[in-house]
Amino acid sequence: MRWFEAPAKATSSVRKSGPDKDLALRLKRRDKDSFLELYDRYGRTVYRYLMHMTGSISAAEELTQEVFIVILDAMATPEPMRSFDSAKGTLEGYLLGIARNLAKQEHRRNLRLLSLDEMQGKMDWSRLFNKIQQTSGSWEYLAALTTQTEIKLLHRFILELPEHYRTVVVLCALQEKSYRDVAAMLQCSEGTVASRLNRAKVLLTAKLTAGDRSRKNHRKLREGGLHAKASVANG
Repeated sequence: MRWFEAPAKATSSVRKSGPDKDLALRLKRRDKDSFLELYDRYGRTVYRYLMHMTGSISAAEELTQEVFIVILDAMATPEPMRSFDSAKGTLEGYLLGIARNLAKQEHRRNLRLLSLDEMQGKMDWSRLFNKIQQTSGSWEYLAALTTQTEIKLLHRFILELPEHYRTVVVLCALQEKSYRDVAAMLQCSEGTVASRLNRAKVLLTAKLTAGDRSRKNHRKLREGGLHAKASVANG
């Protein structure tokens, strides 16, 4: 499946390092416009990540706000933005790291309160379906899923993945980040990112294949039943 091909080697880290360094310095100086520039530059990326990680538009909106509240709090400390080092990573990676921790907390909280079926039952699938289609880049498999039923199924399988697999699926497959950028965000090697993505591919492909086979068998049984009823009626 082409939807899990390795992302093209991106130069985003190199390309953003200059602007990030300048913006980080301004954030450390509490420049009044730097926070709004940070939000304008990376707010959508953070929101997309959280939407895919939580499967909830409302949760993604709330957690995106929380991510940037963390930044405001960091700017207000005696040593503003002390935990960010432009020599070690990008502002985008820094923000996604905060988002990842918040998403993990949200996922654990929801699992304590609700079953996976209940979590899915509370979602506004029409809104989520439209949002996913608009924000999923060129993930070809997702683009091929044309019904809300298929999206629900894929979303369930992604949510069922262990967090470390789910994270690389969202970052590499859905948001098309390079292995290099994701490795920097997760503080692991590029090989580890590739290994996790390949393992996630195996798990998702197996689930999707089994689900497709089950739906086909159900359809055949249903059609067979309808055909038998029609034969009885005609006889």
